[in-house]
Amino acid sequence: MIALELSRNAFGDIGAQLLFNSLETNKTITKVTLTGNKSKYCEAIGIAIGIRNDKTLTSVDLRMKQYGDNEIKLLANELYNNKTITELTLRKNNISDIGIKYLADALKDNQVLTTLNLSQNQIGNNGAQYLYDAFKQNKTLIRLNLGGNPSSYCTTVSAAIQIQNDKTITKMDLHGKSIDDIAMKFLTDTLINNETITELNLSQNKTGDIGIQYLADALKDNKILTTLNLSDNQIGNNGAQYLHNAFKENKTLVKLNLGGNPSSYCTTVSAAIQIRNDKTITKMDLRSKSIDDIDMQFLTDALINNETIIDLDLSYNNIGDVGAQYLADILRHNKVILIFSSSVPCL
Repeated sequence: MIALELSRNAFGDIGAQLLFNSLETNKTITKVTLTGNKSKYCEAIGIAIGIRNDKTLTSVDLRMKQYGDNEIKLLANELYNNKTITELTLRKNNISDIGIKYLADALKDNQVLTTLNLSQNQIGNNGAQYLYDAFKQNKTLIRLNLGGNPSSYCTTVSAAIQIQNDKTITKMDLHGKSIDDIAMKFLTDTLINNETITELNLSQNKTGDIGIQYLADALKDNKILTTLNLSDNQIGNNGAQYLHNAFKENKTLVKLNLGGNPSSYCTTVSAAIQIRNDKTITKMDLRSKSIDDIDMQFLTDALINNETIIDLDLSYNNIGDVGAQYLADILRHNKVILIFSSSVPCL
């Protein structure tokens, strides 16, 4: 027998469990139909048996089934050794962190699944962490959809998996996702060895200096990224310094957007990166940017070997004698800057 039709009966939870137990060692029945019974376990039991025995099954769609943690435990137990399913959809159910733990444990060594949709469930921060831990060494899962869950970590856990395994992705837009320092840690762990992403947008989030340190450490040896948008976050002076230190030897990052952050250093750190690496830029307008002596050091470090800028405007800033000395030291050997507008003390 390969098919068992038991739909439209009166199976309750106990009867459903007894049936499942009786078929626990069965390897031949590939389809058990239990729809229309009283127990909500019934359909999950039918799916679980299919997962176990149907070697042709590659896609399972269980969206909007009202599955909770118990149903997921049932399915997870059959997923441990499954080697055929590449797509699993569990969208819009009632799965909490407990159910996600069952699922994460079952899938942590899986090398077949490429798409997992867990959107619109009840996944909290613990659940997001379970999934991240389960998949951080995984090389096959390309898409993990966690949208519409309560956890603020879900966005970056999903993005981290895609960054890690999708070798076709070159752009990642995560603006306005409420990414804080902890969420940033998930993301940066997978960015360390990434060799495909050239544009990364993290603007309008909640990332502070701690998160920026994670990001700076991950990107300090990166040779692919050309555009990084960190505008409108919570980056302070320490964060700006971390970014400056990380990218001071970088030759590929052309545009670093730090506008709208609290740090007064952000303007000159951004400008320094562009001056150093953008070989097409000939003019730099930095008037009225509240640039002080410390800012000038960021800027002048990048100007030392610049051979393209012919017009530099630093008027209406707060540059004092120390900043003027930094500027004087680099201008002494500069042969390119022809137009120089400044409000600094006379050089």
